[in-house]
Amino acid sequence: MLTVSTKSHLMGTINTLEKYLASKKDPEYSFALDRVKKGTCFVAVKHGDEYKFYPSRFIGYIDNTMASHLNSEDKDGRETNPAISKIIGSKPQHDSFLNEKYVEYCIRLGIKAAEKGAFGVERKFWVIG
Repeated sequence: MLTVSTKSHLMGTINTLEKYLASKKDPEYSFALDRVKKGTCFVAVKHGDEYKFYPSRFIGYIDNTMASHLNSEDKDGRETNPAISKIIGSKPQHDSFLNEKYVEYCIRLGIKAAEKGAFGVERKFWVIG
């Protein structure tokens, strides 16, 4: 799987995950919820007064889909995070405000946010939009 190298690549994969969430049809819907719940680093996109959060380990690969994600053993945030950072122009940062918004987003999706991200690491965020 190739990592994203342009904002267009990044937005394309964000749109794929968003379609899974909007459809509310399984297995894609459950897959997308699981990615949001288990993520550690997220691209936060502001929509009006709310934010939506997209996990780097999924959106950091060009044209990623549920099938390609599940069938790849090579997916790794250590690859996707630098690729996303290069596009956005900054590294992901812990942010208490965005973490609170992430918890609210999870509630809107009907899932309970874990206390921390995967492996007990604090969640980190980039912001676009």
